Amino acid sequence: MTEAQTYSWIFYSASAVAQKEAAKVREIESVADAINHAIPTQKEISSSFKWLESKGLITRAGKKVILTEEGKSLASEITGKSGSTMKTWDRITKAFQKLGADNTTSLDCRTMEAEQGSGGNG
Repeated sequence: MTEAQTYSWIFYSASAVAQKEAAKVREIESVADAINHAIPTQKEISSSFKWLESKGLITRAGKKVILTEEGKSLASEITGKSGSTMKTWDRITKAFQKLGADNTTSLDCRTMEAEQGSGGNG
């Protein structure tokens, strides 16, 4: 999975549960599992939260996360369009690529480091 895909997966998950009130990380992980049929690793969660926070899309309060006004706006804009879960995830990935997230290098989810010879979807 690329950096942009990972960040968008976690943002998409957070947008489902953390728009109106702060959500616990495990709630976000549950939604992530439903979207991708995989539970995100601690490194995926941590790196995604750091990136999303740096872009002003989420804010953290202790062990909880909530979308900022900018995050809510982006989520509403993208998730308001018709399409499957995968198409929505792809739209978020493309938006994040425009915000500087790498969508070419595949990351090893255990280490969040680039894998040799990869470049597609993980």
